[in-house]
Amino acid sequence: MARPALSEEERFSRRAALLDAALRLYREQGTFPTVSNIAKAAGVAKGAVYLWFRSKEDIFVALLEAAFLELIARLSPIIESLDSRPESAPGAFAAQYVKLLGEVPDVVPLSSVHNSVLRENLPVESLSRLNRNVGAGLSEAGTLLERRFGPLMESRGADLLLHTWTLTMGLWVMMDIPDETKKILDDPSLAIFRRGFHTELETAVVQLWRGAMACRRAAAESRSES
Repeated sequence: MARPALSEEERFSRRAALLDAALRLYREQGTFPTVSNIAKAAGVAKGAVYLWFRSKEDIFVALLEAAFLELIARLSPIIESLDSRPESAPGAFAAQYVKLLGEVPDVVPLSSVHNSVLRENLPVESLSRLNRNVGAGLSEAGTLLERRFGPLMESRGADLLLHTWTLTMGLWVMMDIPDETKKILDDPSLAIFRRGFHTELETAVVQLWRGAMACRRAAAESRSES
């Protein structure tokens, strides 16, 4: 007797269970798990995983996409709440952005292992979808910035958000020191590296945004004088 087809809700639920299992294992182990381990953690046969995903890399991209889209979606109300005055907006954005990263805790770590996980079995179709969706989300959020700040952000909203993310990842890579090697920071000569990621990120984002707004203001004043 043929097995009844799964409903759309059941298909979504089983796919979500696999992603939840993969993310849970990643958080526990610090490395991305194998398909076998994901299947075991989700309570399904290994072959069942391939009904929804082509490879563990495909699962990784799905997790990364979900984290990115949540981050971008939650940026929109932050942008809309900003005071349009350039002297106050950078600090307000930075504080809320850093808080948001704590509430979407997987997006930065997953992004930091992006290249190592995808070194083999590159899921081109999934990556293309990820890039399209994240790009569209950044463009929409950038448009919100441009509407909020007018000439100070003209045609540069998405660029500033992209630069903010690049800064975030650069700081994370520099400051994500494995626990087993943190003791080397007891060396007085390495005191400059004994810093908290979120504190340093907030300071750096404020400086980035202030610099971007100052440059745009100077350009606008130069145009008006010529």
